[in-house]
Amino acid sequence: MTRYPLLTVDLDAVIEATRLLKTRLDAAGFSLLGVTKAVDGEPEVARALLEGGADGLADSRLQSLERLAAERLGPRTLIRAPQRDELQTAAAVADRVFLSDPEAARALGARVSGKPVEVLLTVDLGDRREGVLPDAAAAVAARLAGLPGISLAGIAVNFACLSGQLPSQALFREAEDVLAALADDCAAEPLLSLGGTCVLQHLEGYAPRFATEIRSGGGPLYGYDFVSGKSLAGLERFDPVLTAVVLESGRKPPAPPGTGGFDAFGHVPDVDLPDHDADYALLNVGRRDCEPGGLRPLLPGARLAGATSDVSVLITEQPLHPGDTVAFAVDYDALVRAMTSPFVAKEFITRTKSEISKGDS
Repeated sequence: MTRYPLLTVDLDAVIEATRLLKTRLDAAGFSLLGVTKAVDGEPEVARALLEGGADGLADSRLQSLERLAAERLGPRTLIRAPQRDELQTAAAVADRVFLSDPEAARALGARVSGKPVEVLLTVDLGDRREGVLPDAAAAVAARLAGLPGISLAGIAVNFACLSGQLPSQALFREAEDVLAALADDCAAEPLLSLGGTCVLQHLEGYAPRFATEIRSGGGPLYGYDFVSGKSLAGLERFDPVLTAVVLESGRKPPAPPGTGGFDAFGHVPDVDLPDHDADYALLNVGRRDCEPGGLRPLLPGARLAGATSDVSVLITEQPLHPGDTVAFAVDYDALVRAMTSPFVAKEFITRTKSEISKGDS
């Protein structure tokens, strides 16, 4: 019996989008790192990324890397500095780690039992999320390079996350200048981990000076860049789908006038109720399950009026009935929330292998 709400991810679409991105990046001299953080390190999606040609996998959560390691999927990169109580696990399951603190690197290296773990020094070019400033990078790199159990691989930079700083080729060149200044401390050919999906819109005419990788999760999952609001070249946007069930329905007049207050979350309600009689449907998906602002109804003429913690209200042109299902395209924010909700069932479908994989967590 199908359980709802149900999140559906099309693995064929992920494979094809990854393949197209990989082909494009290979031709321009870049490698592709498939990021699984939007899907909570889901092994089915990770396999699709690798089948499509991704050169490795990355996630910001150590628990997600553990899921990938249990399935022997990799190589694996931890793209958020580990907590101190995570160092032992990080040493065991991560082939590479992003960090900027030499003391954390020292403690990580001390826990490595096999080959050294590669470290990419995070450098802050302006987004102000993580990393050392460019002027300090060479000195920090020199400290990292001498640590037992650690192999300095290069640097990693990031754009359009905390402050919304957009990528540009001028910033790419600045990153290369930083890497050039510390290249002699790298254990092998220096690597620049250039950024996420948003950098793909800025690569035209850019020839990298060093081995350079692009980290992308939204690209293979959507064929779309949410930072620029544009589809990626050669790809059509496709969204995962969330299906919810109607719990109750009926025709209602406009909400009565009165003094409004805060909602249960302490916020001014984000609601768009009709000012005329309309058909209302109460759905079994709420803010605990996903970001309602990231749900786009696939039912023609329908719109989401608002959501509370456990339910949402859908306005429709034709009446629905309890037990009916309604599908929504989910954006990146809604996907992240839905993947981590224990109340949302998940399925990963592929037509090429004629099989469906389902999970309840």
